[in-house]
Amino acid sequence: MSRIFFFYILLWLLIFQVFRVSFLISYNSSFPNESFSTFLKVLAHGFRFDLSIIFSILVPFLILSWFSPKIKNKYFLGFWKYGPLPFLVYSIFHLTGDFIYFQNANKHLGYEGFVFFGKDFYVLFTSVILSQPLLVLVSFLSGMSSLYLVLRFFKKIELTIPKLSKRYFLGIFLWILVSILSIRGGTQKSFLSPSNAIVTSNPLLNQFVLNGIFTTILDYRVEKFPQYQSMNVLEAGKLVRDMIEYPGAVNANELFPLYRKTHNQTNKGKPDIFLIFLESWPTKYIHDEFSPSVSGQEITPEFRKLQKKGVYFPKFFANGGRTSNGLVSLLTGIPDRPGLSVVHTKYSLNNFLGLGTILKKSGYSTHFYYGGELSFENLTPVIKHWGFDNLIDLPVLEEKKKYQKGIWGFNDRDVMEEVLLDIKSKTDRTPRLTVLLTLSTHHPFQIPSEKFQILPPDGDENLFVNSLHYADWALGDFFKEVEKSDLFDNTVFVLVSDHTSHRQLDYFQDRNIPFLIFGKGIPKNTVNHRISSQIDLIPTILGLIDGEHYFSSMGRDILNDPRDGYAYIAFGNIFGWAEKSLFFVDTVNEHNALLFTTEPPYEARGECKNLPVLCTEHHLKSKAFLNLSEYLHSKNMIAPMEALK
Repeated sequence: MSRIFFFYILLWLLIFQVFRVSFLISYNSSFPNESFSTFLKVLAHGFRFDLSIIFSILVPFLILSWFSPKIKNKYFLGFWKYGPLPFLVYSIFHLTGDFIYFQNANKHLGYEGFVFFGKDFYVLFTSVILSQPLLVLVSFLSGMSSLYLVLRFFKKIELTIPKLSKRYFLGIFLWILVSILSIRGGTQKSFLSPSNAIVTSNPLLNQFVLNGIFTTILDYRVEKFPQYQSMNVLEAGKLVRDMIEYPGAVNANELFPLYRKTHNQTNKGKPDIFLIFLESWPTKYIHDEFSPSVSGQEITPEFRKLQKKGVYFPKFFANGGRTSNGLVSLLTGIPDRPGLSVVHTKYSLNNFLGLGTILKKSGYSTHFYYGGELSFENLTPVIKHWGFDNLIDLPVLEEKKKYQKGIWGFNDRDVMEEVLLDIKSKTDRTPRLTVLLTLSTHHPFQIPSEKFQILPPDGDENLFVNSLHYADWALGDFFKEVEKSDLFDNTVFVLVSDHTSHRQLDYFQDRNIPFLIFGKGIPKNTVNHRISSQIDLIPTILGLIDGEHYFSSMGRDILNDPRDGYAYIAFGNIFGWAEKSLFFVDTVNEHNALLFTTEPPYEARGECKNLPVLCTEHHLKSKAFLNLSEYLHSKNMIAPMEALK
C-alpha cells in the first residue's frame, strides 16, 4: 500500500522538477551572473510547493486506503489505488499550459487556469497547437507515458491487505504527520504562501520556485469582480493617471501606468529617512476632536508635543485594516487588495518598486526593525523583496540577551534603543533609510511596568489604552535621546500608523490614523487638513530627496501637491473612497454602497440608492483604483523588470 503512494509522490515530484528545470533553461539568458548554487536553491525550495500540491491531492485517497483491512471490495480498492492517476496526468497538461502562459504573460497561471475550460478553450487549444506543436506533442506523450508507467508498475505490485497491528497504526500516524507538514509547507508558523518563494535576490528566479498548479488554486477565489464593480482597464487607467498627477512627476513608461519619474533640485541633499510605523494607533486618542485624555490625563502627550515639530495630517487614512495591508501601502505605494493580502498571494513576487529599492538606487542603506517575528506572516522575504537589506527582529534581539521579552516580543523602547545604538555606531556618511514597526500596542497589549496603567487593567480597550500610553512614553523618551545627538539635524522623521485599533471606533475613526512628518526641511507646528492616505508616503518622501527617482505609486506628494487629496480604502470585502466632505463605502461582491461624511459631526448619509448623484463620482474613482490595482497585480505590470536592477 505504501509503495503505491511512494511511487505517485516520486513520479509527481519528477514531473514538477522537469518543468522547473525547463523554466530555468528557457530563461537562462535572463540571469547570466547567477551561481549554480542559486539554481539548486530554487529547485530545493520548489519541493515545498510541489509536495503541498501532491499531498493535497493524495490525502483523500490515502485516507481511504486505511480502510482496506475492513472494506475488501475490489471496486473500493481500485478507486483509491488508481484515483490519483487522472490528477497526475492532468498535472502535466496544466503545467504545460503554465509554461506557455508564462512565456506570454510573465506570470504563472492563476484564475486563468480554470477559465481555459470555458467556451474559449477550443480557440486557445488550437492556437497553442499552431504556435508550439512540438511542446504539445511532448506534453501529450509525457501524459500517456506517465499513465503507462503507473499502470505497468501497479500491475507488478501484489496488493496485500495489511493486518491491524501496532505497526500498521504507527504507519498511519507517520503518514498523517508527513501529510500535514507537506500540505502546510513545513514547520513555519504560517501556511505556505508565495512569499516563501522569495529565496534569491532575482525576482524572475523566485517565480520559478512556484508551480502553476499552486498559483492557480491560490488565485481562484480572488481574480474577478462582479459586473457592477468591474471597469474597463483602459478607462480605469486613464482616470487613475489623471488623479495621481502632481507637479514634478511624469510618466516614465506608457506600458506601466503608475511608473513615474521625479527630479528634485531643492538643495536638501539626501537626508536620513526614519519611518516609525505605529502598531494600531487610531487618531481617536491623539486629536482634540475626539478623546485624547482620560480623567484629565492625556493618553498620548509625547506624540502631541512632537506635532509641534512638523506637519500633522488629521485626515490621514489607512488603506487597509491589518499590518500586512499597511506595510504594502506604505512601502510599495500600491494599496493592498480586498480579501487575501498581497503578501499571502503569488503577487508578493511582483515587480514592486519598494521604498527600499528606490532609495538604494540613491545610495541609501536600508534597515527594518521589529520587536516581534517577521516570519509570523511570511514578511521576512517580502520586506527584503521591497529593498530592505538589514532586518532586525525578535530572533536577532534575543541573541543579544539585553532586553526582557514579553508575550508577543520586545517592548517598543527596547527596540528603539537598539535602533539608536546602531545609528550612533555608523561611521560613514551613507544616507540611511530606517523603518521601525512598533509592537507594544498589539494584543495582548504588554507594558513593562504598572506605572503606565492610567486605566484599570480590565477589558481589551483599557488594556489597549494603557499600552498606547506606554508606547507614547517610549516615543517621547526615544526622541529626547535623538535630540541630544546630531541625528536630528539631518533626518526626516515620519510617524504613521499601520491601521487603527478597530475597537469602539465609528466609521471615520476606524479608518483615520495619525500621520506626522518633521525634521530637515519640514515646516514646524503646521496642520494640513487635506485628505491623504498611506499610498502617499513614497511620493512625499521622494519630494524631500534631491536627485532623479523612478517609482510606482497610486499616491501623490502631499507636501507639494496643490490639489485636494483623496483616500482609497480596500479591506476584507469592502472598498471605498474619501474625498472632500464625503466618504463612500461599498462591498466588492455586491452593490451595498453607503455614504458618510468626512467632517464633524461625522454622520451616516444613508444608502447610495437613495443618493445616487452624491455617490456616482466616489464610486467611479474607487472602482478605477480597485480594478486597475488588481489588473496590475495580476499582470505584474507595476514596474518594468529593469527598474528593480
